[in-house]
Amino acid sequence: MDTAKHVLDPMEDTGHYVCLLAGARGASDVIAAVRDYLAAWPRVRVANVQRVDGGWAPFDASQQPIAPDRPSDLRKTCDAVRAQCASLEAAGVAPAPELRALDRFLCLACARLAEIEPEPAPRRPSLAGQQPAPRVHR
Repeated sequence: MDTAKHVLDPMEDTGHYVCLLAGARGASDVIAAVRDYLAAWPRVRVANVQRVDGGWAPFDASQQPIAPDRPSDLRKTCDAVRAQCASLEAAGVAPAPELRALDRFLCLACARLAEIEPEPAPRRPSLAGQQPAPRVHR
């Protein structure tokens, strides 16, 4: 439990946040757990991520979290962080521990979200309004 004297550090106590995700019963619970996780990030850790930040990390210029409001926001953030890690690794650069931790947590959050609220399949255009092509007889 967080108190004024003891604040959970997401890098040192990921178990607390993973438990929050595991106990999530709805998408709003997952979003709340991600918001809590991002809000707990110390400024020094945010600064470490922002050294290589190209605008994809969920923190603003004032080192405040840009927490997701909707499941689609969470998925976009997770995809952006995952892509950044992959880009760094492809360039032979090891992502910072903070970035790896952020990536792991966001992936766990997205996995839990997918269990609770599967992402809708892309809609295919309806064939009902289409006319069949005329047959050409030879």
